[in-house]
Amino acid sequence: MDRESLYLRLPTPVQNWVTTLEGWRIQRSRFNSEFDRLFSQYRERGAWSEARIVEFRDRRIRESVQHAAATMSHYRDLLRRLAIRPEEIRTLADLGRLPILTRPEVQAAPASFVSDVIPRHASQTCHTSGSTGAGLHFPATGRALREQWAAWWRCWSDHGLGPGTPCLQMGGRSVVPLRQQDPPFWRYNRAGRQIIFSAYHLNRQNAPRYLEEMRRSRAPWLHGYPSMVSLIAGFALDLGIRLELRWVTLGAENVLPHQVEAIRVAFGVEPVQHYGMAEGAANISQCLRGRLHVDEDFAGVEFVPLEGDQYRIVGTNFSNPAFGFLHYDVGDIATVTGRTCDCGRPGRVVDAIDGRKEDFVITRRGARLGRLDHVFKDLTRVREAQITQSEPGRMTIWIVRADGYEEKDEQALRAEVLKRVGEEVAFDIRYTDAIARTSRGKLRFVVSTVAEGRIEPPGSGVTEGC
Repeated sequence: MDRESLYLRLPTPVQNWVTTLEGWRIQRSRFNSEFDRLFSQYRERGAWSEARIVEFRDRRIRESVQHAAATMSHYRDLLRRLAIRPEEIRTLADLGRLPILTRPEVQAAPASFVSDVIPRHASQTCHTSGSTGAGLHFPATGRALREQWAAWWRCWSDHGLGPGTPCLQMGGRSVVPLRQQDPPFWRYNRAGRQIIFSAYHLNRQNAPRYLEEMRRSRAPWLHGYPSMVSLIAGFALDLGIRLELRWVTLGAENVLPHQVEAIRVAFGVEPVQHYGMAEGAANISQCLRGRLHVDEDFAGVEFVPLEGDQYRIVGTNFSNPAFGFLHYDVGDIATVTGRTCDCGRPGRVVDAIDGRKEDFVITRRGARLGRLDHVFKDLTRVREAQITQSEPGRMTIWIVRADGYEEKDEQALRAEVLKRVGEEVAFDIRYTDAIARTSRGKLRFVVSTVAEGRIEPPGSGVTEGC
């Protein structure tokens, strides 16, 4: 039995104690004196000139390329094959001399991207969320993780937030057993001053209990997936319940205009968007003027032309010497028109990000589940996946198998799905050689034809699954 299954069998008071204990561990490892130094440096660079931040970015590019070439077999072999000396890659534009790295390429030979000078005990295993159904595991140093959080906290602190602000969390973690029918549908991380709400129990029937707890807590900050935050905002509007919030922050998914409007009307605040990913290959933050700026000092973000104002986001990680992501396709698309911003912070302006845009899965009881990609975070032999739904309470999981996929991988997939949907959603698994893309070439992880599950209205150009 794994740790999550064991946790879900515990009594509610013990689950709260375990959640708090884990929160205490995270606080100690993530927010220490090194984080304080990094956070201070990020805040200082937030006031630098454009020229100074570009010079700093390009210096980090040179350091990252030279480190990768010296310590990672993939890049040693790649540069030798291309007859490129590491010192020739000096600027963001020079990264274009390298072939674009894709996730399947990393998945096929992950050991070749691991640095041979970083001791294994000096790093910890991280994983992507599997937003295309393809999980990826890689090592990251503690400093790299703290730097990532320092960059994220710079964004939030610009809007007046500070570490330790009481927070209402709405994400995809399985904190409440699926079998539980009565509240509380949340757990307390007292060490982190968080109330973590279950995404799997949020429906029209339970929404008043969620909102009652959120109001009772008096927490001023709501953070989560746009799909979940806008859903609770919609319920608040329907029920005429107003929360006294000062901040709403969004991450991990694409933010759609109708979601922003629902949040603004329901909670009376403008949501703050942040864009990043576990690989740390790109970071984009919203300023006080509401515009999205590239965090040039955190990663080397490139915009590779597609058509018109549309660009692939390709990035280079600066902060993690344990694993190399150079010129890496993060899988998202940006709209960039060249507009500027007078807010005073450096960084190119991005008009919009077309990223992880998903429909909901509707359970038998009418709950809307988003971000089910967590099912795939440990399934590294799944190349791609998509969930399709045409009726509530039933879904189909389409799988593109990677080399080495076996019966035990399907068994693991079934076990992970059951953990998150239980008997609320029947499912079957089907295999395919390819999964259809949208007109922009994006893979949508959840595609629904159920009216209540559509995140965008019919006719939006979305390909309807396999």
